[in-house]
Amino acid sequence: MTRGRRPGRGRTAVALAALAFFGAACDTTAPTPKGVLGVERAEDGGVRLLLGGCPGYVASDFSVLEDTDDDGELVTWSVHNGGWTGSVNEIRLFQAPPEGWRSTDDSLTALREGVPYVATVNGTAGDLSLRSRVPFTAADLAGLGGGQVLAWAGGEETMKTDRDVFMRADPDRCRP
Repeated sequence: MTRGRRPGRGRTAVALAALAFFGAACDTTAPTPKGVLGVERAEDGGVRLLLGGCPGYVASDFSVLEDTDDDGELVTWSVHNGGWTGSVNEIRLFQAPPEGWRSTDDSLTALREGVPYVATVNGTAGDLSLRSRVPFTAADLAGLGGGQVLAWAGGEETMKTDRDVFMRADPDRCRP
């Protein structure tokens, strides 16, 4: 009588090895999303919208709107780069726009407690159109520490991040 291997044992080992290989190769941990837009509380208590480091990004407009389920009139604040005069790295909310930019809506004049907002920026990086958004509340901004920025973390989530890290040039930030 010849001693043989149990049927299927070799196949099981091969299948387990393949699963281990593909599991390592296809790590399901998604990288942290990187948005172009950040929101911070300025030194004087005002609000500033920041463009994170995306080489070649030119913003065409910034806006903040009340993100309510109300069917009433849309309440927004926005500025537009009227002459494509070049981009800016930051915009102060509720103040006169930079030279070459124009105010396009100013029905929102201040942030209120308990109201959700969404800040957005539209622009281009080379041939790519990029839009970024940051949902936030006044309480989120009040909770920022010195040198922190509120940035997009994927979906409707935001994260606190270091301002210097956010502003550093990062080509990954320029991908849709």
